[in-house]
Formats: sequence, structure tokens, C-alpha cells
Amino acid sequence: MSQKNTMSSDTTSIQHSARQVAIEVISNILLQQGSLSTQLARHQLDVASEHIPLLKELCFGVCRQYPKLNSIALHLLEHPFEEKDTDLYATLLLGLYQLTYMNTPDHAAVNESVEACRLLNKDWATKLMNAVLRRYQREADDIVELLEAMPSIEYNHPKWLVKRLNKHWPDQLEEIIEASNTHPPMCIRVNESRVSRETYKATLMEKGIKSTEGEFSSAALYLRNAVRVTELPNFEDGFVSVQDEAAQLSAYILSPQAGDKILDACAAPGGKTGHLLEKADNVELTAVELEPWRMEKIESNLERLSYSAKLICADAAELDTWWDGEHFDKILLDVPCSATGVIRRNPDIKINRKPADIDEMVSIQREILDSVWTTLKPGGFMLYATCSLMPEENELQIQRFLENQKNATDVPLNTLAADFALEWGIPVSHGRQLFPSLESHDGFYYCLLKKI
Repeated sequence: MSQKNTMSSDTTSIQHSARQVAIEVISNILLQQGSLSTQLARHQLDVASEHIPLLKELCFGVCRQYPKLNSIALHLLEHPFEEKDTDLYATLLLGLYQLTYMNTPDHAAVNESVEACRLLNKDWATKLMNAVLRRYQREADDIVELLEAMPSIEYNHPKWLVKRLNKHWPDQLEEIIEASNTHPPMCIRVNESRVSRETYKATLMEKGIKSTEGEFSSAALYLRNAVRVTELPNFEDGFVSVQDEAAQLSAYILSPQAGDKILDACAAPGGKTGHLLEKADNVELTAVELEPWRMEKIESNLERLSYSAKLICADAAELDTWWDGEHFDKILLDVPCSATGVIRRNPDIKINRKPADIDEMVSIQREILDSVWTTLKPGGFMLYATCSLMPEENELQIQRFLENQKNATDVPLNTLAADFALEWGIPVSHGRQLFPSLESHDGFYYCLLKKI
């Protein structure tokens, strides 16, 4: 049986309030009614602020361990729950998560799950919930041993995803799986236009916050222990932002210069937008984003950093809805993708991502890439980026693009910044691929294109 972590709840009332909201969040995710991040944003206000950490632990935990918990639950149930009882299945998964990974007393985890059935007005399920969880309590080690050969138990990833990762990256499979199953480190980006990384690191130390320097981004600091952003010195004054080190590389590759006219397409939540503006003064930056609620995040980010940009809410692929005909010097195209390189930050991918989604993403990326290329001036540069590990979204997507665009060529990623060392990730046929790394960066892909 897996080692339990140290989080516990002090009172049953806290468990009940957080648990009931967690049941709703997980049920909605199972029914494909939104991502974990959007569901939490919508529902975390339903619990008192002091209960939010527990709510997040329950929701992130169930999603992170879902392949394993789901296999165990299906083994324990004689008949799967019907769709109308998805809330009961969410309750069962939560109970199994508490029994396996949290230090909630076993009897409390079982009793709370049974009580949750009553609160859902499904008293008929109380005996079933009690029997299933008590059986798992007694036979957990035997059940896991029986199922351990299944990819969902061995790798804690969906079978189809393990198969694809093994096909594309057999040498990196173990590294990818291990990193994707862990809690991600908290990485921050120091605003080098306001303070040096060394100075900010010392300021953190004065506050008792230990950090280590990122290896590839001169602005990156990894915190020994995650903290709330409000605890970061001068956060509200724009001295620092929360951003993974792999994502920080985009600004170094594009190397903004004064007078550059830059497009950040698919720009939300605005982390890269802000970083591009931090790198040089007098940059004329346009940020395009499809979703209005995501555009609000960009606005909020830029306001905190005290930067301004031209913000347009539109589909980047539909040029006639936003482009004025003036060409850009540089473009950052961080396209929508399968996010298979950031599963540890978005563990609900283990639940809802399907093989067909990859094909759909490839089609969307192709449309955006072909359209936005039109807006780049001759001699200009476009940086294509994803947080995916799938070659069809990355190097194969670029290969297709180059075969069809005779005025395009891929160039080394340090073309615009000769002193930028390419010691991260691995070279692939076009661009470089990074893999998620323990205590370090997420999985990411970059390729720099030049319009001939």
C-alpha cells in the first residue's frame, strides 16, 4: 500500500465541507464538464478560505492517482455506477484516496464516505459504500498486487498514453512517468529589469524562503517549499512572477529588442507576454487570446507588472477578425496542445485526455500556424511552442509546415541570442524537446522559424 502523506484534517466539519465540494468538482471532471483548474476556480469559493488547501489536496490527489484508483474501484465494484450516479463514484474515489494516500484515520475515511452518500440524498448507497471501502481496508495490499501488472497501476497513467510515450520516447519513459506523477516544484521568474536574481534570492532568504537557481533561465528560481504568492516579496509590485523554467525560455529565444513589433498569439494567461516586455523597452506587443475570461488573466498580469500591450480577444486563426495588415518582426505562437508535458500541473489530463484529442489538436495547430505565418514580415522570426510530448504536435507538425511553406525554414534556437546556451532538452528533427524533470522544468517543445 502506498505511503500516506502528512496532510490531515482536524475536524469532521472541515472534511465534510471540503469533501462535498470535492465530490462536485471530481464528478464534473468525470462527466467532462470542465478542467480541474476551471472547476476549482468556480467552486473553491464554496468553502471557507482555510479549507481550500484540503479541497485542492483532495481534487488534485484523486486526479493525480486516478488511473490507479479507477482500476481499484472497478475491481471492487460488482457493477459500475451509472452515469446519473457519477457523484457516488467520485465519493468512492475520494474514499480510496484518503485510505491510500492521506493520514485520515481509516474509520473516519469510511464513515465520511458513507455520510456523503446521505448528503447526496442517496441513502441506498450507504451499505455498498461501507462494504466496498471496508473490503479495500482489509485487502488493499492483495488487491494492488493482483492488479500491479496493469499499466494503470504500474505507471499510474492511462494505458494508451503509456503506449504512445513508450513508442516515441522509450529511453525517457521512466523519467517522464516519474516526473508526471509527482507534485511539481514551484518556480518563479525574477523580473530582471527591476532586480537581479541574486538580490531577489537573498531577499527570499531573509524571509526564510529557500530557493535554488534555475539552470537554463537566468531569471528562474525554484522554491524549496511552495508558498502563497502573497508571501513573495514585492510580488504585487511586479518584481517576480510564477512561471515554469521551460516556459521562461521563450523570451530568451525570441530576444526582444527595442522597436520590435511582436505578436503573442494564444497568449493566455500572459506569463510569456509579461516576460517578453520585461526583456526590452519600447517593444510594441500585440496579444491575441480567444477566451474573454482568459484575456482577463493577461490584463491582470500586465497590470501587476506595470506593462501595457495591445490586447485583442479573437481567434488567432481568423485574421480578418483582428489583423490590421501590418506585419510583425517576431511572433510567439504557443499553440493549444494536449499538455502531455505538464500532466503534473494538470493531472485531470489522466482522466479526460483521449487519443482522438491529439488528432484534433494537430488540426487546430495546423490552422493557426498556417494563418498566423501570414502576419510575419519577410526576414522575421516565429517561435512555435507547445507543452506537449507528442511528435505529431511538435516536430512532425513543423515538418508538414516546412514542406508546404516554401518561404519558411527552421533555424537554431539561439539565432537571435548567440550567447543563449542550448544545453536543455534534446535536439529533434526540427527544434528541441524538453521532458518533465523531477525538481526542475516541465515538458516543452520549441522550434524557431524564419520567413525567407
